[in-house]
Amino acid sequence: MEQQSVSEYCPRCQVIQPTFQFTEDGVLLRRCQTCGFPVETGLTLEAASDTDQAGAREIKILCVDDDPLILQMLGDILRFRGYTVVTAPDGETGLDVAGRERPDLVLLDVMMPGIDGFEVCRLLKADPALKAIPVVILTAMNDPKLNTRAFEAGAVLALQKTAETTAVLRTIEAALALSGHPAGATAEPAEAPAPQAKGRETGGELSVPMRRVSATFWTVDGAAFEGALFLHLNAETHDGPETVLDRLNDSNLFLTLSVAGDSPVLFLNKIQLVRADVPAEERLRQTADLLEHASVERIRVQLINGEQLTGTVLIEGPTGRRRLSDFLNTQPAFLPLQGPEHLHLLHKRFVSRIVPQRS
Repeated sequence: MEQQSVSEYCPRCQVIQPTFQFTEDGVLLRRCQTCGFPVETGLTLEAASDTDQAGAREIKILCVDDDPLILQMLGDILRFRGYTVVTAPDGETGLDVAGRERPDLVLLDVMMPGIDGFEVCRLLKADPALKAIPVVILTAMNDPKLNTRAFEAGAVLALQKTAETTAVLRTIEAALALSGHPAGATAEPAEAPAPQAKGRETGGELSVPMRRVSATFWTVDGAAFEGALFLHLNAETHDGPETVLDRLNDSNLFLTLSVAGDSPVLFLNKIQLVRADVPAEERLRQTADLLEHASVERIRVQLINGEQLTGTVLIEGPTGRRRLSDFLNTQPAFLPLQGPEHLHLLHKRFVSRIVPQRS
């Protein structure tokens, strides 16, 4: 039977991502399609301390949102931290669930069909049995006017919708503390993730910081794709953040690209990838120490389709050994060409000619 794509919260990417299934030692497991992280392993390894779990289990949180992915993301974050989570897909259902479940806190979306979040909040505060429940209004944008309306309706805090675990947990803890909830009043604020060595998880915190880089890709069949890659803020192969060139030259045959439209994920075969353009600010790391042992050379590159690009390349090596030929024959599959507006990453198998340009 054909397997359907399932979206789940990825602790590494810190967003809802499509996952794929695979079998390992006879056990069916799931991995994030963007970063390849095993979802079940991530949720197990990222478990909170016994003290945190004991305090959180006593807290029930109601999440009200018409977006099932937002409900899933919030549910994954909160359940993992030990909170009991109940959900509702709209305002009317949220009111019914609140009356039945008597949650300790409500996370409430603003824009919903039927009764909006502001009206739901006002109705909660008008009910003597529910008015003491703290409400955190969720907004899709950082708008001071929306925040003002949220507070006027009776919300204790407003939170811009985010997949950042720390922001969600801090807001919940602050809302509980402001409402006088004992668990919130004694809870320690969540600490920001400590810098991690070479992108590996440390200190029991498995949420690896990621950054989004927009790029345009051309394939050998002439197609062009615009999308984004999620790169680690720490690379495993060198100091500093992971670059698009790192991802292109890794051992994974396919490149996972997030794109707009009905299909949120696209897989590009890197063997068939002619060229990738990223913004000029994504230029390769050029520290002072590196520049002492490198030279910048201007070249013109002609691809096999006749396209010509000009820019500069950074050639490393001791003085007298910084030859362009050595650079081309020892570099990995993709050639980084720094242009005025973009960093061009060119697959060398599709380069027909390189001409040095003299100043």
